[in-house]
Amino acid sequence: MSIPVFYEPNPIASPFLSEEESIHAHRVLRLKAGDPIFILNGKGQKFEAKIDQSTSKKTSFHLVNEIENSVMPAYAIHLWIAPTKQMERMEWMVEKCAEFGIQSIGFFHSRYSERKEIKTHRLEKIVISALKQSKNLFLPTIYPMVSFKELVGQLGNKEDEQKLFAYISNPPSSSLSKSIHLNRAYHILIGPEGDFSSEESEALISTDWTPFSLGKSILRTETAGLAATHAIHLLHEN
Repeated sequence: MSIPVFYEPNPIASPFLSEEESIHAHRVLRLKAGDPIFILNGKGQKFEAKIDQSTSKKTSFHLVNEIENSVMPAYAIHLWIAPTKQMERMEWMVEKCAEFGIQSIGFFHSRYSERKEIKTHRLEKIVISALKQSKNLFLPTIYPMVSFKELVGQLGNKEDEQKLFAYISNPPSSSLSKSIHLNRAYHILIGPEGDFSSEESEALISTDWTPFSLGKSILRTETAGLAATHAIHLLHEN
């Protein structure tokens, strides 16, 4: 039987599972005192622990050993995306990007956006689940919805960062692989399925966002977000 994995952001100072995690440990897994578990803090550490007391309200544990302590990679991916009307598609994308490994996912609405509001609580649960399922040790941050104007205005030009946006043009822009500089913090902007307006595209280019292409096919919004995330990981494999 595999050892179950739980998330607790500060297991040293607070050796208790959340109520939601406690319900899973007690009612679903039926864990009892002495049973081994793994604890992830979402900040690069993985601990071996043992259950002290298991109830559906509060399950306590004590740490046995730190078994992993990873440093952040030399690059970071911050995905900004205009969510689709169907939230199931966004939830799928968030889950898969978290499995690949990503530092943050944020949302914005622009002229042709299908959705103006988004609830982040469920998405936060999804990234915690993906963290426990995958071998990643860093929990992505989920940012709430902002306007296109707010987003463009809040991101400056730092030397260790690169701002890029998926752009459908004729002739097509350079591919993502030819556009990025390695080992940076990347802000990747994916527009709505109606694409950016011409005014928005001009605003991005005038504020030093680099346009890139994801190939000849026109991808769905959530596919483009996942493809860009995975492509950046692959480019840093060598």
